[in-house]
Amino acid sequence: MDDSLTQIDREVVAELRRLPVRGSANLFVKLVGLFEISSTEALAQLQTALQMSAAGQATAICHKLKSSAGNVGAVAFARAVGRIERHCVEGDLARARDLLGGLQAAHPTLLAELACS
Repeated sequence: MDDSLTQIDREVVAELRRLPVRGSANLFVKLVGLFEISSTEALAQLQTALQMSAAGQATAICHKLKSSAGNVGAVAFARAVGRIERHCVEGDLARARDLLGGLQAAHPTLLAELACS
């Protein structure tokens, strides 16, 4: 596993934690919860799309996942998703499949890092 994929941008996290929120729950905690659900689904959908050689679908999934990761401060993860997206656009699905394994391996640790942030 590439440990850099689990690094969190502490400044982004600090900014999100400072944002006011209605109700009792912290906005960052809500965002991390949503990211956990959506990113888990996206990685599974991306794997399926790549297995089916559905480059357009894989590109769309990557685009959304990249944005979601960046929004919670997982910028290294977002950059890695962006590389997969670029390979999908270029039609290099074999390389995209290779890179997906690293994201899948890093994902649980990333979620743990976000939960502790």
